[in-house]
Amino acid sequence: MSDLNEDDGFTELLADIEDKFGEVLRMKRAREVLEFAEVTGMVYIRAVGSGVPHDLAQAMAAEYWDAEMTQNKPAEAGEAPEEAE
Repeated sequence: MSDLNEDDGFTELLADIEDKFGEVLRMKRAREVLEFAEVTGMVYIRAVGSGVPHDLAQAMAAEYWDAEMTQNKPAEAGEAPEEAE
């Protein structure tokens, strides 16, 4: 009977560690996305401020955002990270 309790305690400990690790990863990702959003805005503002037409500046900012979101996409659990070509 004590083996069962030890297994349950170990399983609970691992689950707690996994939850905490997941929370840290989510917070890290949130900070990264906020930084990418800020830089995306700066790309647009600086482009427009330099005389680039609105539509082109918007396309430049969108291209930056898409590149960052594609390159920095978090891997799903059990999924190998994508390799750069």
